[in-house]
Amino acid sequence: MTSSPSARELPLVVFAALWIPAMIAASYEWGHGEYYNYGWFVPPAAVWLSIRRWRELSSPVAALSHWLWLALLLLIPWFTGLRILGYADPMWRLPIGLLGLTAVVTGHVWIALIHGWRVSAGFLWITLLLLSALPWPSVMEAGIVHTFTKNVVTVVSEIFHVIGKPVEVLGDRLQLYSLAVEVTDGCSGVRSFQSFVMATWFFAELQRLHVVRTMVLLVCACAVAFTVNIARAYTLAEIRFVKGEDAFHHAHDPLGLLAFFVSGLLFFWISGMLSEVSHRKIVKTLQKR
Repeated sequence: MTSSPSARELPLVVFAALWIPAMIAASYEWGHGEYYNYGWFVPPAAVWLSIRRWRELSSPVAALSHWLWLALLLLIPWFTGLRILGYADPMWRLPIGLLGLTAVVTGHVWIALIHGWRVSAGFLWITLLLLSALPWPSVMEAGIVHTFTKNVVTVVSEIFHVIGKPVEVLGDRLQLYSLAVEVTDGCSGVRSFQSFVMATWFFAELQRLHVVRTMVLLVCACAVAFTVNIARAYTLAEIRFVKGEDAFHHAHDPLGLLAFFVSGLLFFWISGMLSEVSHRKIVKTLQKR
């Protein structure tokens, strides 16, 4: 006995609904925060990828017991309470994190009860994609921002020393004699890093990458974001030291867009090279030779 199309898609609808409270809570950070404006891309991308994976499943959907539906209904007061806390303080990240954790656990158990744990594990990259849209714990975020800023400033100062300019590091500033350039949080590469972490999970699911290749892609994403941002910070500092403050301000935003565009192209190329399709094409070409 085969299930109707609507009954077959119903578990996927429930899986998506479990994430709605977390996405709504995180949307405040997407609109008002400094680092998470890419979050608007995540829900539609996750929905599309989930439908794509769900429709490829060949195993039949298990019958849903009334107890399972009752367990889901018991989550409503929990979601409601966390959303009330979120309304009280939209910047408080603990309720958002708890909503995300609830969606992760419940969503994967839900799919496992219907299709088995192997199918549930197949949604890992989609789950990580959804989690990437949630704001990180403040302590973790502050640590990453500080580390990125410090490393960018240190590397750029070393580049200046190599070319013969005695640039000093004063906190988050690069100083050449009386001229100073401050590397702010936005210029540290954190935005690119977080965006490419999100993109890693998206392309891992899109290209059907295995764990090892996904980890390689993640490392490459971080390296690309860091390297390109060093080039941007060096260029901006050079402009400030040579051409003055006005030229620095005029070049700041265009160089930021150029850095993100170049990083995106490199990331897309690397993800394509790591994909199973590209790997099979390379193997076939070598076999022909």
